[in-house]
Amino acid sequence: MQEMKVSLKKRVETSELNTCTKLEDLKNQFISKMDCMQLQQNIEKKTYQETTQTELNKLREHKKSLDMLIDSVRNMSSLMEKGKKILETQFIHPVRSCRQVTKLSRKYLIHIEEDSKLFEVLCEQNNFSGGWTVIQHRFDGSVDFYRNWTEYRNGFGNLEGEFWLGLEYVHQITKNRPHELLVEIKDFHGNYGYAKYDGFKLGSESEKYELKLGTYSGTAGDSLSYHKNKKFSTFDRDNDALAGNCAESYHGAWWYHLCHYTHLNGRYQSTTNDRSAMVWNRFKNDLRGMSYSRMMMRDIVN
Repeated sequence: MQEMKVSLKKRVETSELNTCTKLEDLKNQFISKMDCMQLQQNIEKKTYQETTQTELNKLREHKKSLDMLIDSVRNMSSLMEKGKKILETQFIHPVRSCRQVTKLSRKYLIHIEEDSKLFEVLCEQNNFSGGWTVIQHRFDGSVDFYRNWTEYRNGFGNLEGEFWLGLEYVHQITKNRPHELLVEIKDFHGNYGYAKYDGFKLGSESEKYELKLGTYSGTAGDSLSYHKNKKFSTFDRDNDALAGNCAESYHGAWWYHLCHYTHLNGRYQSTTNDRSAMVWNRFKNDLRGMSYSRMMMRDIVN
C-alpha cells in the first residue's frame, strides 16, 4: 500500500513536471510567435511608411508640376491677351495715317485707301505734337544707304533700327492729301537742329519721284529748298542736271541738282569737309558729317 502511494506520487510529480515543461514550451512558442508577429508588423509598418512617403513625394512633385503648368497657362493667357490687344491696335484695325493712332511711338499698319495694300510704318508720337510717319532714320551707320533704284523705291532696313521707308510708299501717302515735312539732324558734337516745310509731296515713279516742297521754318537752316522740284537719283538711275552722276560721285542717293546742299543718304562718317557724307550745308555753313538724321511727314489737318 505504501509502495502504491509512493508510485502514484511519483507519477503525479512526473505528470506535473511534464505539464510544466509543455506549458513552458508553449509559452516560449507563443512568445516567439509574438516576436515574429511584432517583427513582421514592424517590417510592414516601415514598408508602409516608406511607400506612403514615396507616394507623398510623388504627389508633391505632381503638385509642383501642376502649379508650374497652371502658371504657364496663366502666362500664356496673359501673353495671348496682350497679343490680342497688339493685333487689334496694329493689324486688325489699320489706320490711314499716324495721326489716327494712340500716343505710342511704335510700328503700325496703315492703308491709304479702304481697298489698298497694307504696309507697316513707324509713327513718332512724342515730338512736335506727334502724328508723324518716319521716312528715313539714321543714327549709328549700321545700314548701308548706297543702294540702287529698286531698293530706294521699295524701302530697306529695319523700322526698329536704321531704314528708308520707300519712295513709292511716300508717293502713295502724299499723293491725295496735303502733307508737311520735318527733318531732324545732329552732328557728331551733339549740336541739334530741325527743318520744317509746310508742304511736301513726291511724284510718281514715272515722274522720278520729283520732290514738291513748301516753305521752310526751323533751326537747321534751309538746305532742302535747293532740291525742290528735282528728281530722285541713284547710282543706277541718273536723273540729276549734272553731266556726270551725282549719286555715284558722292556715294549716295538724293534729289540731286548740280549736285547738293544736303545729302542725308550719304556716307555715315565724322568728317568736316566731305560732300559724300551726310551733310546739311546750311546748319553750320560747312560740310560736316551728321551723326543723326530723321525725316518725317504728317498729313495736314485744317
